[in-house]
Amino acid sequence: MNGAEDLPDLNPCWYAAAMKHPRVALVRLPGAPAGIPALPADLMQPLVDESHVAYFQPTPPPFYFFHSSHLPAGTVSPPHRHPCLAFHGCLQGPVSLFIGKEEHVVDGGVFYLIAPGVVHSWTSRGPHTAAHISMLLDQRRPAGWGERAGVAEALAELSRRVRGAVRFRTADDAALKTVFWDLADLLMADRPQKPATTAGLLLTLLGRLAERVGPARPAPTDEQDTAEAIRRLLLGRLGDALSIDDVAREICLSPTQAKRVFRATYGCGIMAYFNQMKIWQAKRLLMATSMTVEQIGRKLGYSTPSYFSRAFQRAAGQSPKEFRDQVREG
Repeated sequence: MNGAEDLPDLNPCWYAAAMKHPRVALVRLPGAPAGIPALPADLMQPLVDESHVAYFQPTPPPFYFFHSSHLPAGTVSPPHRHPCLAFHGCLQGPVSLFIGKEEHVVDGGVFYLIAPGVVHSWTSRGPHTAAHISMLLDQRRPAGWGERAGVAEALAELSRRVRGAVRFRTADDAALKTVFWDLADLLMADRPQKPATTAGLLLTLLGRLAERVGPARPAPTDEQDTAEAIRRLLLGRLGDALSIDDVAREICLSPTQAKRVFRATYGCGIMAYFNQMKIWQAKRLLMATSMTVEQIGRKLGYSTPSYFSRAFQRAAGQSPKEFRDQVREG
């Protein structure tokens, strides 16, 4: 292959044929859509290797060439580099990833982010066929995601932090483990998934990676853990009329200790936080349900409708009825 000029707009299911590479085999995804545009020209040349592409999934930019390969024993890919971030992982190993001249033995659930321009290659030493998953993340093309999606921000964080290669082991990270294997399942599904499913998992992966390579967060202290336990208790008991004594007893602290650790972590009192959460929940119910004001007050643990209305008025500056009417008019 001499470059992107050899490639027409591609159906990804027949990508291997367009690559004109005799060693590449591709399994067609049943019912996959045609008419997927060709990859950007500067991404094409580095993709040629001697891997055996098994599955290919169409993806939205900035995610390109999301695929898995089967690497029979003895398979060696030539050293290559990419102009953008590369995601390379192992579904079934062991398989050796060479980054420069350094060998990294990789097994299932382990993946790397490799910086632009870093030379790398794969070797399957056998005795069994290994399975590999790859994707390019083009930090230069955040694409048309809205600013609130955070795609450009996450890509910028990765490009700043990933120097050489960064290793991730999903067995040690429950959140990464879930999204990694969900992506593998999606890639190898008998039927193509809806684009929204693919995009959602890719965005989740991007967000998790940006979090993991970002500045290390200090480990929570015992008091912060206790304050978080109080917060979870409050959120789970919004329908109850809890007191400070009730909370302290549940957490096995004195009321004074409970109040101190919560304020030190969250900057407010326990009851102030609890009451604010009740009001936020009340607003949600007023907007999204047909429940009466009396029913909502009772659901949130207020002893009388008038008590609920007074508490809502103090917090929101208007009565529950006025709030609901304003939302409906708006």
